[in-house]
Amino acid sequence: MLAGCGDHPAAAPADSLPQVGVTQPVSREVRPQIDVSGTVAPSATVTLVARVQGTLKAIGFTDGAYVKAGQLLFRIEPDSYRAQLAYDQSALDNAEQELTRQKQLTTDKATSESSLQKAQTTRDQALAKRDMSKINLGYTEIRAPFAGRIGARAFDVGNLVGGSDSSKLATLDRIQPVYINFTLNERDANRIGLFTQAPHTVRVSVPGAPSAQGDDATLEFVDTRIDSNSGSLRLRADVRNQDAHLVPGMSVEVHLPAGAPQQALLIPDTAVQRDQAGASVLIVNAGNVVEKRAVVTGGLDHGLRIVTAGLNPHDRVVTSGTLAIAPGAKVQLANPQGRA
Repeated sequence: MLAGCGDHPAAAPADSLPQVGVTQPVSREVRPQIDVSGTVAPSATVTLVARVQGTLKAIGFTDGAYVKAGQLLFRIEPDSYRAQLAYDQSALDNAEQELTRQKQLTTDKATSESSLQKAQTTRDQALAKRDMSKINLGYTEIRAPFAGRIGARAFDVGNLVGGSDSSKLATLDRIQPVYINFTLNERDANRIGLFTQAPHTVRVSVPGAPSAQGDDATLEFVDTRIDSNSGSLRLRADVRNQDAHLVPGMSVEVHLPAGAPQQALLIPDTAVQRDQAGASVLIVNAGNVVEKRAVVTGGLDHGLRIVTAGLNPHDRVVTSGTLAIAPGAKVQLANPQGRA
């Protein structure tokens, strides 16, 4: 009985409490920005086609290679077109001589006006045919209209190309610079003053990389109307892409400035939880008890998530061990002095 009267609930030993890693928010000046997804596209694309029919004699590039402006890409057998040009040039020379003769006879009143007109027509037809032969001979060589990266060839040397079935030989993309296509909703467009004072430059980065490591891009196109179905506006930025690290079709992040620099709190993005109620974080209070705190977040800055409301500079935000705890649980800190 004495033993029973002296019993009290035993406190949980400290080493049995779940451990969590915490960090305190970093306070620094940031520039508000809006982050949206974009897609890389070539700044120019040309489909190279065979304008004349013939056997493919030479290919002047390697599939997927970079080519220079004016570089010979394909040569179609020129012999028959060169012979046709010589034939048509000879016919033109004869027509020129006959026209000259008819003009002299007209001056001497030794021929009719109709004969002169006929000679003139014959000469004009011969000239047009000769010029067309020149054009066709020029089509036997296909050169790069600009520098860029060329795709895989559709035919090998020895194939007949330029037929009615298919004349596409390859596709050439200009990737220096490249375009970044993206959309912006109406609310964010108004927030950054897009319709009154649009930003001249934006930042473009690959997913997961901080915007500071991205590329400056010139905002060079804003659509003239908002899509009534999606409520979004189409935009396009221009990136120099000097090292060609941006490839057409790649997904990127576009960072648009959204105001003057301001002081803000930042925490690791992995500490932010999101559900139907919005964004929240877990914090450890002075009694080492976990609390759930609703927060308002902004964009990323150097890999950290901006928090515009809901946190204080001295809050201890849980960054690890969240799977083993819930709001109201008592915990012990793995790193009491942890910082972001």
